Amino acid sequence: MNTIAERIKFAMRAKNKKQVDIVKDTGISKGAFSSYLSGQYNPKADKMELIADSLDVDLRWLYGQNVPMEHTSQNNNALQYVFYNNSCSEYLLDNLDDIYIAMMTQYAALIPRFYVLVNRAGNAMHILPLFLKEDSSQFYECPSDFFYSDRHTIFTRDFESIHMVLTTATIYYYGIDTKTYEPKVTKLAYSQTDDCFYIDNEVHDCHIKAFEKEVVKEALYLKHNAQ
Repeated sequence: MNTIAERIKFAMRAKNKKQVDIVKDTGISKGAFSSYLSGQYNPKADKMELIADSLDVDLRWLYGQNVPMEHTSQNNNALQYVFYNNSCSEYLLDNLDDIYIAMMTQYAALIPRFYVLVNRAGNAMHILPLFLKEDSSQFYECPSDFFYSDRHTIFTRDFESIHMVLTTATIYYYGIDTKTYEPKVTKLAYSQTDDCFYIDNEVHDCHIKAFEKEVVKEALYLKHNAQ
């Protein structure tokens, strides 16, 4: 995301805002805003401020500076994961699925942390950690945030924008057992009563094979290092 146009479009996806919403918020004409999105023109300073306010993002980030997208003054309720559509991914199976990169605000930047495949027909989400960094081990186990009513929104607050219905959602997390170094897929189901997810131990065989292969490779790497 090196251009202003790319950052505006990224923020629109993250905030689930359409062009008509920005035009209404800012008073910028539809034609002018379309020229910003296409990269034909860059907004002037006063228009940039209006767009940043409408999208509720840091103006410096919109200009391309290496700062978090969210305002640094915001509290822990700030958006922690951004689902960025990645429709050209090798993992895209068919036209019933959407693939996203889940970006986490960290290290003063947006860091890719997960591949997320959403099966719209089955209202199911498959989450594969990206084992690319030294701290990837923190994602081997299914994040405990899912299991607390006051924490699961870290992942679920934007479910609607990625075509997931929270109350009937099923999540498959592709992790690794840190004791045995074996691949482990955890199936989660949502409890409306407890307002959080719980582990569903029923037998399930609808795994994404390409995701399983990635976890197997990481597990073999761990076993090799542990010897």
